[in-house]
Amino acid sequence: MTKADNGLEKRIKTEAETLATFQEEIPSMYFSHLGEKEYKDYNTKAKKIYRDHFKFPSKMFDGADLIDFGAGTGENTVYLANWGAKCTLIEMNKLAQDVSKKVFSKFTNNPDDHNFVLSSIFDYEPETKKLYDIVHCRGVLSHTAAKEQAFEKISTYVKPGGYLIFGDPNKAGGFQNMLQRYAVYSYASTPDEMVDVSELLFKEDIDRSEKTIPRTRRAIIFDRWVIQSQDDPSVQEVVSWVEKSGLRMYSSFPPVLPQTMGDSLHHQPRFDPFSLHELFTVTELAWMTQTVSDADMLTPMSKNLRTVTSDFEKITGYVENLNASSKIDTDEFCDLSRNLRNSVGEIDPIKSLRDKLTVFMLEAENFVRVVKEGDLKNVRKFIEGTAHLFRGACGNRHVDFIAYKPDDADL
Repeated sequence: MTKADNGLEKRIKTEAETLATFQEEIPSMYFSHLGEKEYKDYNTKAKKIYRDHFKFPSKMFDGADLIDFGAGTGENTVYLANWGAKCTLIEMNKLAQDVSKKVFSKFTNNPDDHNFVLSSIFDYEPETKKLYDIVHCRGVLSHTAAKEQAFEKISTYVKPGGYLIFGDPNKAGGFQNMLQRYAVYSYASTPDEMVDVSELLFKEDIDRSEKTIPRTRRAIIFDRWVIQSQDDPSVQEVVSWVEKSGLRMYSSFPPVLPQTMGDSLHHQPRFDPFSLHELFTVTELAWMTQTVSDADMLTPMSKNLRTVTSDFEKITGYVENLNASSKIDTDEFCDLSRNLRNSVGEIDPIKSLRDKLTVFMLEAENFVRVVKEGDLKNVRKFIEGTAHLFRGACGNRHVDFIAYKPDDADL
């Protein structure tokens, strides 16, 4: 068997396994099993996410031709339709697609203007190679056996000047999820056993997820631990796929680059910060060890910067609006400069991350040892005693990227 044949066989096998798992428990039912209020709440949150985080406001969808690969139940597509997009939904799970048709019928005024195609990403071969203003694919490619090839295929449907909105779990952000999966599979072999072990070991994580998005507990467990293909890409992988596909990065959320860039729009030559792949590691270290919200993490950091903020404001204020009649007292200026140098010298921007990572990795090492010992109760007891591992969010589980295909004006 050739390498290509082996890859095709693996892809087909993984598709069949994924389909069977998600037919037993559909993971993308967020409001369809609830009501109108839940849809309106979900839509409001989505508008804020696209506008404030993706930098892609809802008016960008008005009049757009959009194709959504792996559309599931349509619950992450229907609000795009209501923002003005004409949608084509590609989904290989007929049970999920049946839900999506009901969702569009219930929550849109024009359900007949949208197309529903029962197909996997790899099998989708339309008669006409139509290109789209927006290609949408979120939370899908990690469940395939050929994520790069899948990305390459969906990107071919972006028209020049169009956008790709792609989201998936992150390799580093899913580090804790992988350790959770290791524990579940060490003590369970059937879906029902996996549900029981997950509830025992990771009840708090499921509770938190259930409060965030009102899916059923069983759907959460199937989506996180029962599903066998969970091959999450790194930021570097996604950025390289974007480049190979002839696209350019537009935005991401959470931001993948440390926010220390300073080139103005007049700077020449233009520099692409996404070319420095090593910078992604700092961000992904934070995602891997994430346990608390940004507010809980950044508020103490902000308080620790009060002295340097005061010294910074004093020296910049001392020379602000300087003109021909202004004077600088050398001693006073040097005193202000010295104060700023001293206060900045006390800052270590990654100290908290470094300290946390040290404890976190030791806990990860010990967790693997405890799981291997084979006593499920001891695993639960160990989890109850950790400082960081499996606390709070248990890592950043999802990252979104928006890229665009250059048109003639961009070249």
